[in-house]
Amino acid sequence: MSVVGDIDASARYLKSSPLSDRKVGVFGTCSGGRQAFLVACRTKSFDAAVNCWGGNVVQPKEKLTPAQPVAPIDYAKDLSCSLLGLFGEEDKNPTPESVHQLEEELKKYGKNYEFHMYPDAGHGFFYYPGVGYRPEAAVDGWRKMFTFFERYLGTPGTGR
Repeated sequence: MSVVGDIDASARYLKSSPLSDRKVGVFGTCSGGRQAFLVACRTKSFDAAVNCWGGNVVQPKEKLTPAQPVAPIDYAKDLSCSLLGLFGEEDKNPTPESVHQLEEELKKYGKNYEFHMYPDAGHGFFYYPGVGYRPEAAVDGWRKMFTFFERYLGTPGTGR
């Protein structure tokens, strides 16, 4: 997984900066949400991660390939930081059922997470001016993300 290695190296680089407080977060949307989840499970470089409607975290065995032999959900036991998940009830990937399945895995392993499911929102509800844009859900999601990062990374400009 070169993406995991690249993101991990980026976090280590940021932490090495003399201006860094050594706390780093990661977030992504769509496949980037899945990758944020993966890197939070496969490395110990992050203090907080946000998965915005990351699809294909839950995959049936028949969808696995030699290039992707393990479903990301199978790494949930290794989640090394707090996780925020933002999802839409009308999304087809991830479906609400997939989100629930991931939530059950995280609960099983006692992981620190919070998930929010937005009614009347589908995939990409942050994406202005796309057809799936949902202003109320987007504003609330961004607020939740900034609050989450402040909680786990510290308040900007305070040194904590």
